[in-house]
Amino acid sequence: MNEVKTSTDVDVVVDILTAAFLEDDPVVDWLIPPGTPERERYFRGFLRAWVTFMLDHEGTAIVTADHTGVIVWEPSPSERKTPVPPEDEEAFLADIAASTGPAEKRCLHLIELLDTHYPRDLPPHGHIALAAVRPEAQGDGARAALTDELVRLSLTLGLGGYCEASSERSAMLWERLGMKRIGDDPIPLPESEVGLIPMFIPPPGAQG
Repeated sequence: MNEVKTSTDVDVVVDILTAAFLEDDPVVDWLIPPGTPERERYFRGFLRAWVTFMLDHEGTAIVTADHTGVIVWEPSPSERKTPVPPEDEEAFLADIAASTGPAEKRCLHLIELLDTHYPRDLPPHGHIALAAVRPEAQGDGARAALTDELVRLSLTLGLGGYCEASSERSAMLWERLGMKRIGDDPIPLPESEVGLIPMFIPPPGAQG
């Protein structure tokens, strides 16, 4: 069984996420279209800014011991111990703008969409912001190890889980873990047919 641990190594987290998403994800294809010069550089810049911001503000990265899978989650707005200061949010957006080149506008818009569409009336939960397994490790138990850890955390902390699935395939994987689609429609990305699929699983023992 693949072991998991928490990590503050942003390089490791970004490496896993880049390997998992860059070549096979509709949201990333919208974010930085294939063929964009230095595409990987800008995607890594976006991920580095986002992951760093989350880890600096009560977020947690859980990685497999062999660095093939990762989940990054953060408290929901209502579960935070301390609200994020406005100046930290501004610095975060400035970091994205400085590191994403021609993808700046869409990267900033994605963060805005995630914020404006975040459901404010859910029971206590954590936001599973990013979750991925390297393509070559899909059948090696990394996903099971990570999801087992999520279940353990859910039981320990008494929290449900919310995420935005980036594809139909991803949504179906989350459904196997007990998550359900919420809202009437996916969160639409401009000038595309791509959308993020909001999903939720209640806290342990809760109804619904």
